Amino acid sequence: MTLNRKSVELLAPAGNYETFLSALDAGADAVYFGGKHFNMRVHNIQAFNFSNEEIQNAATYAHERGKKIYVTLNNLISPEEIAPLKEYLSVLKKIQPDALIVQDFAVVHLIRQLGLNLPVHISVMANTNSVPYVEALKSLGISRVVVGRELTLSEVSLLKERTGMEIEYFIHGDMCIAVSGQCVHSGVTFGQSGNRGRCLKPCRWAYKFIDEDTGEVLDDTSYKLALGDMCMLRKIPELIQAGVFSFKIEGRMRPPEFIHRDRKS
Repeated sequence: MTLNRKSVELLAPAGNYETFLSALDAGADAVYFGGKHFNMRVHNIQAFNFSNEEIQNAATYAHERGKKIYVTLNNLISPEEIAPLKEYLSVLKKIQPDALIVQDFAVVHLIRQLGLNLPVHISVMANTNSVPYVEALKSLGISRVVVGRELTLSEVSLLKERTGMEIEYFIHGDMCIAVSGQCVHSGVTFGQSGNRGRCLKPCRWAYKFIDEDTGEVLDDTSYKLALGDMCMLRKIPELIQAGVFSFKIEGRMRPPEFIHRDRKS
């Protein structure tokens, strides 16, 4: 396989404008982030996510440097949100980000209905895991899929080989214990749904097994549901060989130092 600088993409997260600048300064080819609404990270909305003006500024800044921005519009949509969603999509139509990352197929429909000439990437939350599924997405005009972290390397390779779809894959960051897009733990337990961008990440908390009769703690392992953070650095050559194009870092709630530890504020 002959590679050049454009054969793969390094995709970094940003929760605010400072982190966005850090990502580009560190050499990212593209940065993904969300607006103030309709995305999977809406906790602490004042400190995180981009205003419409910041999205416009980020698009201008990135495009002047030959970089790309992807806007996450990847939570599930309620009927009462259709009107404000249309308004937001109209704003994005003017800004022209390089792609929208989407979970809800109602959003895909609205993008086409409103005549937005924007590439659409299907979020990892849509749990893309089979060739027929990817073929169905292609028929809807989807240009890229973010495949689930639970897929094996051979499964990822098969999706690419049989469909030709552009593949995005997480290579660093949080590992969720649940199958992509299928977790209801936070929503059922706390009324804060992960599919609405409000996951409290209870799987990352410390727990104890306790004998309900005696109160005795039965083991010393605190993080029973938490998997270690993903680090696929040594597997990058194999992922490239499997056909992965975009190498995605998880972490839109992380500080700028997580993206570029040597950046001077």
